[in-house]
Amino acid sequence: MWDRNLLDYPRLPGETSDEVRIHRAISDCKNGVLYIPGGTYAIADMVRVANGCSLLLHKSAVLKAVKPMPFVLMIDAAASYPDLQEKDGHLIPSGDPDAEDWNLFMTGGIIDGAGLASCVCLNSFKHFTMRDVSLRNGLHYGLRIEEGSTWTYELVAQNLYLKCTMPGLQGNAGISSRGGDSHFVDCIVVDYTRGIELLGGGSNRLTRCHVWGGPIPPRREGELPEMLIDSVNYVLSSYDAILTDCYADTGKTGYLVTENARLIGCSYFNNYTYHMDDVTVIDHRGGRLLVSECLFRKTSPHATLYRGERKHLMIRDTILDGFSDEPW
Repeated sequence: MWDRNLLDYPRLPGETSDEVRIHRAISDCKNGVLYIPGGTYAIADMVRVANGCSLLLHKSAVLKAVKPMPFVLMIDAAASYPDLQEKDGHLIPSGDPDAEDWNLFMTGGIIDGAGLASCVCLNSFKHFTMRDVSLRNGLHYGLRIEEGSTWTYELVAQNLYLKCTMPGLQGNAGISSRGGDSHFVDCIVVDYTRGIELLGGGSNRLTRCHVWGGPIPPRREGELPEMLIDSVNYVLSSYDAILTDCYADTGKTGYLVTENARLIGCSYFNNYTYHMDDVTVIDHRGGRLLVSECLFRKTSPHATLYRGERKHLMIRDTILDGFSDEPW
């Protein structure tokens, strides 16, 4: 199941946090699997994985920021290969194009930015699996996927739970991706200002993802709940994004579209308990958009179904609950 166990790497005299012993374990686990048992681990400096080590965390293992840093955890797959050469736009291990590790993964655990850091950054991978991970209180991002020094593609992300539970983080993003050809399945984002944003690459697929906000209270009396201010559930700015059975639940804008995209079986709902009005279901600023078999509910007086030119909009078999057909 694993090659190294963090239990075998205790804190040394003088160490007051856990990132140093985690780095020792990672260093001894090149191209292997490191197991991190349950418990809370204080992270005072960013943990960086750059040697092909995969991470298996107990479901109750918490890596928690205790000082400001860019990310609690950085996984840089390209750096796993010290002898890289560029070929046809890719970085490959010189002399051995089959040496790339397509089985890198991170499974389990809780990464808590604690309002001091973003949670996780994935960089320069070619097929990576991330599943059953919770990401809390990311300062700027819950999960950031960087383009890095080479093309970044084929993330399979499943059962990610991203949630902010503390005030002061308005403006952050749950999942922010500049990679392509990735699949996000059963991912839930709660109270990040921008839920899931696809900012680069192409052919990204989202299935059964749910983005919503509102539990963190207003900063001042009379304002909206903090994370609903300027909130967008989904930002679709990568080429050929397909959302299937995805739910935009209580955001100022449900779907912001700037590139070719397809919404199939998707929904929008605004929980008027939070007194948010003047919402927009679809803000269509660019690209061609297909809307098929969706359900959009009007629950506030000044809700707008669609903003855009319409000439690049294709719609069929969609239920409008409380909206007229005229905006289409």
